[in-house]
This record gives sequence, C-alpha cells and structure tokens, in this order.
Amino acid sequence: MKVVRRILAIACTEFRFGFRRGAPVVVTALIGLLISAGILVGPLANLSMWEAVSVMTPERIQRWTSFGFTIEQHAPFIRDAVGDMFVGSTLLAWLLILLALLFLPIATAVSIPADRQFGVSELLRTTAISGFVYLAGKVLGMFATVLLVAAIMLGLFFAVTEIILFSILHHGLSASASLFFIKLSLLDGLPILIWGTTVGVLVGVFFRTRRAAIFPGFLAGVASLVGWVYAFRTPSQDFFGMTDLAYYYLVQNYHSFAMDLEARLGGGGLDYFGIAGAPGVGIGQLALMYLALVAALAVLTSLARLWLQWKENY
Repeated sequence: MKVVRRILAIACTEFRFGFRRGAPVVVTALIGLLISAGILVGPLANLSMWEAVSVMTPERIQRWTSFGFTIEQHAPFIRDAVGDMFVGSTLLAWLLILLALLFLPIATAVSIPADRQFGVSELLRTTAISGFVYLAGKVLGMFATVLLVAAIMLGLFFAVTEIILFSILHHGLSASASLFFIKLSLLDGLPILIWGTTVGVLVGVFFRTRRAAIFPGFLAGVASLVGWVYAFRTPSQDFFGMTDLAYYYLVQNYHSFAMDLEARLGGGGLDYFGIAGAPGVGIGQLALMYLALVAALAVLTSLARLWLQWKENY
C-alpha cells in the first residue's frame, strides 16, 4: 500500500503540473477539436435535407408503405440514418487522432527534465521513493491530465451534437452511433493516448533539460506514428489501409436499424462503408494488438528504469 500511495502522490503532483505547463492540455484539446469538427462538418451540411425528409406527407407515407415498411418504423429509421451519417464521417476525421502519436511525445517529454532543472529530482532522492515509483507516478499523472482533457472534448462533442440535432430534427444521436463513438474512444483513442503520453514521459528520462528533450520527443513521435501505421495496418488495401485494426474492427461490426431497412430495399447486405469482400478482423487480432502495445511499453519502461539506475543510482 505504501508503494501505491507514493505513486498516487507523485501522480497528483504531476497532474497539477500538467495543467500548469499547458502543452499536453493544448495538444489534446486541439486534436479533440479537429476530430470533432471533421466529424460534424459533413453531417451538419445535410441536416436540412433530413429535416425535410422527416416530415411525412401523404405522398411520402404512400411511398414508404409501398416498400413494406410501417409508419412506426419511419422515425427510428430517420434517427438511425442520421446517426449512420455521423459514423460515416469518421472515415477521414478519425485519421487526425494519429496526430496524438506525433505531438503528445513532444508535449510530455519535458516532464522529467523539468524536475531536474528545478531541483525536484534531488529532493525526491532524499525520500524513500524508488525509480520505478517515480516513473510510474509521472506517467500516471501525465496520462490523467491527457485523459481528463480528452474526456472533456468527447463530452463537448456529444453535447454540441445533441443540441444541434434536437434543435433541427427534434431527436438526439441514435444509440447505435453513440455506442460506436464510445467504443471508438475506448478501443482506439485510449490506446493511442496511452502510447503517446507514456513514450513522451519515458523519452525525457534520458535528458537533463527541457530544451534537450524536445527534438528527441519529436523523433519519438515520428517513430510512434510510422510504427503504429505499419504494425497495426488493416488487411484492406483501400482507404482503410490508412487506419488501424481497432477502427477497422469497429466499422466492420457496426450496424443499425436504418442499415437493416436499407438492406431490405437492396435485396441483400448493405455495403455502407465500401468494405464488402475485404478481409475481416477478429477480436483475436485486436487482442494481439493490445498485447503488443503492453509488451512494447514494458520494454521501454524497463530501459528507462535501468537508465535511471545506471546513470543516477535511482
């Protein structure tokens, strides 16, 4: 329990310093805003069309029922079709999350060098805190800062989306689309934020000053971006080859009530994302992706710990 309390104490201090330094907060907030804007701009341009379609005139009722659908199915169809439009707009917008792999290491690499510059490291060495506890607390505190800002940006995205949809269409985002965004944030966004934050903090172990850590942080970001795209590339050769396995897995498994009705009209399966016939990605491949990330972070953490032990006997 003493070890846990010490880690949490360092993490709480780093959490406060993370907001004071500002770089991790600004980077995470800007990426969140760019992704949100990229997702919203397309659907918002088409909401006026969906507003007109949602009004059922006698002619539209006759046409709707001629397809074998009931009047009660129309409102759920409109709600889910609009949600599908929001999900489809992530195809390009979500690529911006990869910027976190590039810029978060730069923003977080100054964390440990800042302690050395301001004499905090010397003070900590007079306590019973070990190098492992120190590293764990720094990573945890910095990630808590990034995660809080990311959660705020996700909440802001949902709030803006709900306000706009209720003001125009008088209903919120569909349950299927909301669940997709939550899964996307947890299964793909969260690992990317963890990796970018942790790599940046660990890179800072090898440098004495904040200025010296910035360029290596940039190099670590470039390596992270290239390595992520290459290691977790999708089996599809088209646009999806630019995304990673987690996003591809979620898109392949996405479905909604509107897609089911549209498939009935077409007489077969609906290829909403243009991936019909592409190789599938199973949960096992997704698990291997996460295991690879954990193993790589464990190796990097061990190297940083050994460096502290070797150079600073800490």
